[in-house]
Amino acid sequence: MTPRTIVVNGAFRPQRITGQQRYATEIADRLGTLDGFGEHAPAGRWAGSAAREWAWTLLRLPRSARGSVLLSLTARAPFARRQVLVVHDLFVLTNPEWYSRRYILTHAPALRAQLRAARAVIAVSEPTAQAVRERFSGTIVIAPNAPSTVFADRTHGSAAPASHGLAHGEYLLAVGSMDPRKNLPTLADAYSSLPEAARRRCPLVVVGGSASIYRDQQIDWPQETVFTGYVSDDDLRALYAGARAVVFPSLAEGFGLPLVEAAAAGAPALVVSDIPVFRWICGDGAVYVDPTVPESVADGLRAAIRGDIPPLTIDLTRFDWDASARTVAEVCSEVAGR
Repeated sequence: MTPRTIVVNGAFRPQRITGQQRYATEIADRLGTLDGFGEHAPAGRWAGSAAREWAWTLLRLPRSARGSVLLSLTARAPFARRQVLVVHDLFVLTNPEWYSRRYILTHAPALRAQLRAARAVIAVSEPTAQAVRERFSGTIVIAPNAPSTVFADRTHGSAAPASHGLAHGEYLLAVGSMDPRKNLPTLADAYSSLPEAARRRCPLVVVGGSASIYRDQQIDWPQETVFTGYVSDDDLRALYAGARAVVFPSLAEGFGLPLVEAAAAGAPALVVSDIPVFRWICGDGAVYVDPTVPESVADGLRAAIRGDIPPLTIDLTRFDWDASARTVAEVCSEVAGR
């Protein structure tokens, strides 16, 4: 590949699309249309397993990008001297109890080293930027996540709700992995505390999967819970649009992508944790609950089932992939010109 001024770290390309990979894909695809930007991604003997792709990131990528500014859009980043680093969160440093011991041993030292070496940091929200400022004294800018166009696209239908036996407007939807910070045990306790008749009327639908990086947790879900596993974007859009309310009781988030996706898809209401990043995203457009108190979460669920909550209102003009890509490009160009 012809050397470029700025090289995008494409380590995310073989990975399943979740929050960080969504961000990386949307930004990288836009940067790829600009002069001066190229991308390196694992291929050949470097691809096909997480271990080989990590080895490519740490060993091969810094050599192949030598002389260029390297842009890393996910946590899979090397220790490059001229790197612009996107930080989605610092939870492996601040809340190691949420992760497996192996993940902590590999990723916590890596993140510390990346922050020491970075020429600039891009944070995905103002609360994340505030957390980064405690550990990084260089340039920090904000380029937030945004809803992908598929979530606002009403031209392609999906039978996802009906395929799970769900009636439009008669289920609650929770979207997220089995990451402990998603706080699913508290959600399960809160939902279990509702009367059986309310649970039968309004099932709780849980979308998402698990991963080995998280510590195991036991969750006692009531029988009215519906598990879909990982779903396509089209199906997720339909599930958002058909829900009575989207429930997101996380203990902490770097951003909170399901909130803006739900808004773009036409979800009617949100019941979310009262944490700074959700206030930053939603303002007055959500019902807030204390994620550490099951009864508070249950109150939010009861209000949603009754229809006694305000409609979802998020100013989506604040969250635009084109605008975020421009911000990222400007920061990279500034670093390249130093």
